[in-house]
Amino acid sequence: MRIVIVEDEPKTKEGLIKMINKFTDYEICGIASDGLEGIKRIKELKPDLIISDIQMPRMDGLTMLGQLEQEGISYYALILTGYSSFDYARTALHLGVVDYVLKPVDIENFISVLRKTEAKILKEKSEKINPAQLIWSLLTCEPDRKEQFIHQLSEQLGVNDRTEITLFLVKPDSLDQETAGEMTHCMKDKLNSLGVMNFHVIQLSFSYGILVMIVDTEKDKFLKKMFSIHILPCLNEIGSCYCSYATIWGLAGLENAIANLKSLLSYTFVYGSEVVLDQQMVEQLEFDQIRYPEDLENRIRKEIMNGNYEKALRTSDKFKKLIIESKGRPELIREYTARFSSGIYNMAKEYDTQSEPLLIFHYFINNMIESKTKDDLILNYEKIVNTILSGTDTEMDVDNSIVLKVINYIRDNYSKDITLSEAADLVGVTPEYLSKLFNQKININFVVFLRNFRISIAKRMILSGKYQIQEVAEQVGFKDPKYFSKVFKSVCGISPSEYRRIV
Repeated sequence: MRIVIVEDEPKTKEGLIKMINKFTDYEICGIASDGLEGIKRIKELKPDLIISDIQMPRMDGLTMLGQLEQEGISYYALILTGYSSFDYARTALHLGVVDYVLKPVDIENFISVLRKTEAKILKEKSEKINPAQLIWSLLTCEPDRKEQFIHQLSEQLGVNDRTEITLFLVKPDSLDQETAGEMTHCMKDKLNSLGVMNFHVIQLSFSYGILVMIVDTEKDKFLKKMFSIHILPCLNEIGSCYCSYATIWGLAGLENAIANLKSLLSYTFVYGSEVVLDQQMVEQLEFDQIRYPEDLENRIRKEIMNGNYEKALRTSDKFKKLIIESKGRPELIREYTARFSSGIYNMAKEYDTQSEPLLIFHYFINNMIESKTKDDLILNYEKIVNTILSGTDTEMDVDNSIVLKVINYIRDNYSKDITLSEAADLVGVTPEYLSKLFNQKININFVVFLRNFRISIAKRMILSGKYQIQEVAEQVGFKDPKYFSKVFKSVCGISPSEYRRIV
């Protein structure tokens, strides 16, 4: 606990300092001799507790506290008073004064009051923390503090180990915090309109999503169906998202439950994004054995080598039906599709020197690997195949080439200042036309693409453990580390330092 002492009598001041240093581990972070100096120290140091005399020159203690309150500065205070001012002191307890100590100060009594005051402060502060903050603290704190946060959360929500709690985890596909905020607002409105009681909608980090917690649901067995019919379709109108569901008894298993909900979301690839996933659905899944089609890769390589792109397109379609549309394990389908696409790209680059290299190739491959649904995977696969194996004389291919050149420019120069106007000049079009092309070709505008590209590089650098946050900011094109942290948090939902701790 950090303390500022405001006292004009040197002997009393010295005595307080000695007692605190000798009998406690509290930190005396500031000392003042009157109320005016006290206000300055308190604003500057933001202590946990103010210990102040009442009667002092220039400005007395209660006037000081009153002024702090008028300025909207919250505080906890312990006042010192003599017997002659005892009644006066008692009337001032509404000023944020949690207790008082009579002069002359008795050591045993003073230390006892300090301990009780600390307990009051901790209790009041814990009660001010909302469930969202407590859950986030539970997910990110050291192991020895988890039980404390579970206890605080249980007290706030009024639950015990016999209380059933229903959980939904909604993961927006968009990186934008605005989309997550709109979805959060939508869920609150829908749950209210459906008459659901005791619910909490909590935005976690981007890597988790939005947690919906409904307390005391033992008698309501239709919450999953309600969410599927009335809420999930509305969320998908705002933006693509994925949802999982579970129930727990009490909060002791909350952290594990959230982790399991997150892992369930990977099976969206099988069931699609319009389904609320649960553990039973996953356990019922049976996957077919699939093997990488070496014969199709060899065939398409020969067709590309011979310049027979029409046959190559038919072979690529056979791969889609055999692998992507199969009932194989999602991770294998994604891996084989990325591998097959790489083979097409490398062969086309080697044998068709007239066509322009696919500069956006790595962007599409990354999207394949991270595809949440088969539709997403097919979309990115067909973009690669059609860009490589289609003719290059059409207006569409000219537009593709423009976008690809700009993306390649961003990839090579993301650490520098890049503007839409500069990028447009590079490819000889207007900024308005380039912005329109980005939206048409990759469903995202130029500014958001540039921002997300830089943040994706930053995330990899942070996870490597080799760079300080300031170094990361500079290397991905942000001169101001504070602004970088703000942008990073707007995209990912957490700060760069928090991302380093939890991912």
